[in-house]
Amino acid sequence: MHIREFSFGGSMKLSVTARVFVFGVFTSLVGVSALGQSLPAGVTPSMVQQVQNMTPAQQQALAKQYGINLPQAQGNVSSAGDSLGAAGEPLEQASSEDVSADKETQPDDLAGAVNQRLPRYGRSIFNKNVSTFAPTDDAPIPSDYRLGVGDQLVVQLFGKENAEYALVVGRDGNVNFPKLGGITLAGLTFEDAQKLIETRVSQQLIGVDSAVTLGRLRAINVFMSGEVSVPGAYSVSALTTISQALFQAGGVNTIGSLRDIQVRRGGEVVSRFDVYDLLMRGDVSDDIRLQSGDVIFVPTVTSVVEIRGEVRRPMAYELVGHESVSDLIAMSGGFTKDAFASLAVLVRTSLEGGLPSAESLNLLSQSAQQLPLRDGDILDVPSNGGALANTVDVQGAVYRPGSKGWRPGLRVSDVLGSAERDLMPIADLSYSLIIRVKNELLDIEVIQFSMVDSLLNPSSERDPELKVGDQILVFSAPDLESSAPSAYSRAVLLKPVLDKLALQARDNEPRLTTSIQGAVKVPGNYPILPGYRVRDLILAAGGLQDSAFTESAELKRVTETASGEAVEAYQEINLADTLSGSGGAILQSRDSLFVRQIPDWNPSREVFIEGEVRFPGTYSIRKGERLSDVISRAGGFTDNASPESAVFTRESVAAREVDRAAQFAQDIQMTFATRLLTEETTTQGMAEISQIVSSLQSVEGAGRLLIDLPLAMSGDLNADLEVEDGDRLVIPTLSNIVSVVGEVKRQGTHAFQTDLTLEDYIDASAGFTRRADEGSIYIVKANGATVSIDRNLWRFTGNNSSLNPGDTIVVPINTEYKDSLASWREITQIVYQSMVSIAAVARL
Repeated sequence: MHIREFSFGGSMKLSVTARVFVFGVFTSLVGVSALGQSLPAGVTPSMVQQVQNMTPAQQQALAKQYGINLPQAQGNVSSAGDSLGAAGEPLEQASSEDVSADKETQPDDLAGAVNQRLPRYGRSIFNKNVSTFAPTDDAPIPSDYRLGVGDQLVVQLFGKENAEYALVVGRDGNVNFPKLGGITLAGLTFEDAQKLIETRVSQQLIGVDSAVTLGRLRAINVFMSGEVSVPGAYSVSALTTISQALFQAGGVNTIGSLRDIQVRRGGEVVSRFDVYDLLMRGDVSDDIRLQSGDVIFVPTVTSVVEIRGEVRRPMAYELVGHESVSDLIAMSGGFTKDAFASLAVLVRTSLEGGLPSAESLNLLSQSAQQLPLRDGDILDVPSNGGALANTVDVQGAVYRPGSKGWRPGLRVSDVLGSAERDLMPIADLSYSLIIRVKNELLDIEVIQFSMVDSLLNPSSERDPELKVGDQILVFSAPDLESSAPSAYSRAVLLKPVLDKLALQARDNEPRLTTSIQGAVKVPGNYPILPGYRVRDLILAAGGLQDSAFTESAELKRVTETASGEAVEAYQEINLADTLSGSGGAILQSRDSLFVRQIPDWNPSREVFIEGEVRFPGTYSIRKGERLSDVISRAGGFTDNASPESAVFTRESVAAREVDRAAQFAQDIQMTFATRLLTEETTTQGMAEISQIVSSLQSVEGAGRLLIDLPLAMSGDLNADLEVEDGDRLVIPTLSNIVSVVGEVKRQGTHAFQTDLTLEDYIDASAGFTRRADEGSIYIVKANGATVSIDRNLWRFTGNNSSLNPGDTIVVPINTEYKDSLASWREITQIVYQSMVSIAAVARL
């Protein structure tokens, strides 16, 4: 194609190809005949046809090539197979309103329902963003279709003569048939036109048969007016119906009616179309085909009501005429399975201009369903909340919790009839509860029973009869609750029951709860019922512990005097008589029972003996037993034992050492912080202090207690300690070594020699480090005792004979070297003593 530049619009220059494209697309939308003007210079009909035959994607690409933006809103451009291409696009494009569905959602309450509206049913189908509608003229032609100017018929001849003709109905209503001349077809139905042509061919062309089909359909001009999204004149296919024209115009706007769409022809209304007939019932009887010159008028909506809640399609619906509540429910698809239709609410605006009012409706009644609706009504159908009628509920340690059907005479054994089938292995068979609603205020009462009695004695008085709405609680075994709380524990399952009992204690009514503490398996608060006795409360708490002191328990009762003063009274109870007799005293609201424990009860007190005894191991102890007693029970010392070096540790001492180290860490932090605040000179940085504090906080107490075991075995009661639960005694093997630890250049262990002095052992460890505090050296004896060593300018003083096999020489750090910190000497002593204890045990 030859390309040349020319002036277009005075300011923009387009090539011939660009002009062809612009004109071709425009004529694809409106038709050349409707344009009413000649082709631009350089644009031939074949060029226009070439652009019209392009696919939409090709037209978009060509437009982009020449710097033309083709708006998507112009619709689909015809492909080669379409007769009218995008028939239905507007001749004049008005500013389109938003045709998307309303974005409002259902409010959470009725107050918000008045101001927050739901989307109107039916509008969203015209949303071009989601609509699947595409204009087409290749649908099957109905037999009653009447031909008009512009329709094309395709006639195929076969037999003695084979040919195919494309005949277009002209403005005179005729088609020019070769060899037959003009045939008047305008106004005939397609079926009559077929018969006429076939008859003329058979009569005038001997031996020739014919087949007639419709080719390109004519375009008709219609006008969309009223409350449509894009009003204006449209060129559409002759097969277009009212609903298809609405799709072309983008549907109705926010105030347009969907139920009274009118077709005006020659000044008269020839049809009224209700979109709801099409959407709800599939009725297209009023969706007539349009004719050229028709006006589709969409009036303003006059009445809209809403239905919310438990219906299948909660939306706003348009009313025409006198629809009732039942009509609205039918339009919404009916109730859901969770609807509570007997307690619906109708919100209605006031005709006098006042505030909206709310009215409760029983939608199951005939009168409510026949209630006429009016503009602005909002009908809310609430949910039943999942509640079921004629049921009992089972919760706790059962395999199948939840609602069970109720019938007259139903008992616990009918619901839970087999321990193996229905109850978990962890279920408590001695204590279960039935929670029952007793009045219109939803107050509850509690019935206590034994599941094992119910299973073994079905249909008896031990097998409680159930009422509608009862709840059965099956708890886990009390031994499991003390070790690890579970979802079926008394604490979990009883909490809502106790809370409800507390709430319903009104108008001076007593709170029907009591408590039990002390040596029971599950102490706590429990509900009581009329005639509730001490034995029932102990059973509810899982029974007594082995340590319970049954000869005496304490019952506290709070009473009120005539003057309104609360008085506490205490009563001693013999639990042995209570459990074996009638069950003890009847309990009252807020009673508290305390079950004492046997003094010094500890059935599992043990000590551990290791090392050089004849029978090392774990020994149970009784109160008052001493070290010598335990060693005697262990068979005494072996020949290789070193009693002088015995290591004795106690858990309580270890705990105190950990606390002491933590306190030292806190003192160090406070000392450092104080010096920073007072601007004192410090030689330590924050990182160094943090490291010291971290080391102290991670100290694990050794718990070593210094003992003189040979003295204890000799009968000295002061040395012969009374043992406690968890004590550990380690008897080391005879040792012939001396260890040196602390600030020496090479810490180590040396063979003991009687002629070597303390200086000799330090020299054997390569001497002191620069941080050593040479004046504070001390010896940790094999039994953990410490002996201080003094030093003058030239040598150590004191008795070097104090060194014995198994001793440890400790050279502490010079605290002045590190800038004095609070209690540093004590800190190093704890650390070194822990190291010595560990070393002593490691030598076993």
